[in-house]
Amino acid sequence: MQTEHRRADGQIRPRPTLKDVAERSGYALRTVKKVMGGEPNVRERTREAVLRAAEELHYTRNRAASALARNRQVKLAVVYSQTTDAYFPEVEQGFRQCHKELVDFGLDLEFHITRQLGWQAQKPLLDALLADDSIRGVVVQPFSANQLNSEINALVAAGKPVVTFGADAPDSQRLCYVGPDAYRSGRIGGQILANYVGKHGKVFVINQGFDHMQTRQRCRGFRDRMTEHYPNIQTFEMNLPENSNLYYDTVHSIVTHEDVAGIFCTDANTSVAGRVLRDLHRQDIALVGFDLSTEGIELMRGGFIKVIIEQKPESFSYLALRLLFQYITEGKVPEVINKTPLYIMTSECIED
Repeated sequence: MQTEHRRADGQIRPRPTLKDVAERSGYALRTVKKVMGGEPNVRERTREAVLRAAEELHYTRNRAASALARNRQVKLAVVYSQTTDAYFPEVEQGFRQCHKELVDFGLDLEFHITRQLGWQAQKPLLDALLADDSIRGVVVQPFSANQLNSEINALVAAGKPVVTFGADAPDSQRLCYVGPDAYRSGRIGGQILANYVGKHGKVFVINQGFDHMQTRQRCRGFRDRMTEHYPNIQTFEMNLPENSNLYYDTVHSIVTHEDVAGIFCTDANTSVAGRVLRDLHRQDIALVGFDLSTEGIELMRGGFIKVIIEQKPESFSYLALRLLFQYITEGKVPEVINKTPLYIMTSECIED
């Protein structure tokens, strides 16, 4: 029997179907089914168009199915260290969007966030989740490539699968990793910076928290690119301890005392380095780094940051949570490594 609903004018019309959503969005029915079913291998632009069409038509999922899903809730925990103003708002946005789409299917989400740098701050969070019987699985961005392996392995052994996102713990028993290729992003950064400095001169790599997988691999990729292709560039590495208060002063000292052609920031503190160049009026130094922020946009407009390598973190936090949920509820085993795209941002990419 076809279900019906009443319009604002009092007339009754058939309840919108997936076919109606397909016609409204302009996408094939099979694509719409993928989106509404939560399949991960759909372009973000496509997903947004289909969901917008569904909203315009007031399409709703079957209420009985939704009620059934709520009776078998799956509580998942998200763990990360929010250490900068860039990157992490988008990370949370991705998780929230995935939760919004899957809440009717039983997804319950719990955030465990620390403002402290280092794996030591994440260890007690993971230990607490191991003891929490309500948690079915964990999505984590490990601050260390290997120091949290025992905690991750303990969760897995207890039947709580773990997915890493944004940074990996490759020697642990995690289910999979979701995020950009850190080594490749370092090589891309090296190529970009070399072109900006004319392939000669002194360039400095600024690393903070070198135990972090992303930092380590980006630095290695940058170094390899320079060694292979640019013999006239001298590369110097500055490895800062996990204390963000040193970042500004370190960059300031380098710029003040060295003949610097370029700087490569391997983390989301690029705007801090850009602030130094702004304060010293040094638009001549090429600064390349990661993760766009409101401050970073203004520094790019001012010519103090030349290029940002943008990761779209909301895309891989979204996918990491979805893959874990599908593994637990449907038994879908994801690829071990799920690489997400990188985007090159210059001042010309920023709208006024």
